[in-house]
Amino acid sequence: RLCPMAFLLLLLLAASAPRSLELQLLPFRFESPTTGRTLSMCICAKCGSTSVYRSLFGAIAGHAWDRQEAPWVQGFMRWGKDAKGTLPGVTRSSRPAGMHMIVIRDPILRYLSAFRSKVACCPEVKGLPPRPCSEIQSGKYVSQLLDLARYEPPRERRNARCLHLDDFALALRAIHDHGDQASINNHFIPQHLRCPPVLRNSGVLLGNVSELTPALAGLTGYEFAGGRIRVAHTHSTLSQIKANPLQATLAGISTTARGALCSLSRLEYRALNISLPRECAF
Repeated sequence: RLCPMAFLLLLLLAASAPRSLELQLLPFRFESPTTGRTLSMCICAKCGSTSVYRSLFGAIAGHAWDRQEAPWVQGFMRWGKDAKGTLPGVTRSSRPAGMHMIVIRDPILRYLSAFRSKVACCPEVKGLPPRPCSEIQSGKYVSQLLDLARYEPPRERRNARCLHLDDFALALRAIHDHGDQASINNHFIPQHLRCPPVLRNSGVLLGNVSELTPALAGLTGYEFAGGRIRVAHTHSTLSQIKANPLQATLAGISTTARGALCSLSRLEYRALNISLPRECAF
C-alpha cells in the first residue's frame, strides 16, 4: 500500500499554494465508469507532462487532444467539451488509486529544461544586451526566482526577462541554501517535494516517461474508450531516450553552473533513488 504521509504532504502543499497552482498540486485520478478500476498519477512540470497527459486524454476520451490554446492538456479538470468540466471518471484527489504512477526525470536535466523554456537568455549578439530566447517570456519567472533567492546578476548580464545559465543556477542554489525550495514555482520545485516518492510495489509505477511507456501500454481492466494508453514522446522527453544525455550536457556548461546544479540536486537524487552523476562527485 502507499504511504499516507506522502499524500498528506501533497495536501499540505496544495493548501499553502496559490489557487492557480491548485490544479497541478493535487494528483490526477481516474476511475473507470465501467469496471471501477482506478489509476492515479503525480507528475512534475518538465517531467514529460505534455506527453503523458495527452496519452491519458486520448485513452479516456477516445480521440486525440486538439486544442491549440489554454486550458492546456495538463488542466485535466477542464477536459470536458468546450473546456467545461472534465471527463467521466476523471478527478483530482490525494487518495491513492489501485495503481499509482509517479513520473520522474533526472533532476539536473529537468532544471536545464525548465531554464531553457522559461528563463534562458539567448546567445549574446556583439554590441547588444542579453535578450530572452522567446518573446513569450514575460519575466515573471525571472523576478520570482531572483526575489526568492535574494540574488542579483552582475550588471553586464542583467535583464528583467531572462537569465544567464550561471545566474539561474546560482539563484536556484541560493533558494535551496535559504531553505525556500518548497516555495519555488512549479517548474523549478524539487520533484520529491512535488511528488513524494513511495516504495515500489505491485500498485506503484515509478520512472521517467520512456521507462513507463511500456507499463502504461500494458495496463488492462480499464476499458478505455480509446484503447490502450499510447505515449507519444514530444520535445523535451526525447532527451530521456538518447544515450546518456546528462554526461554530454554537463560537459557543455560552465564550472559555476555545473557546481551549483550538482550541489542543489544532491538531496533530490537521493530521494528519488537515482545515482548522482559522476560529474557531480566533488
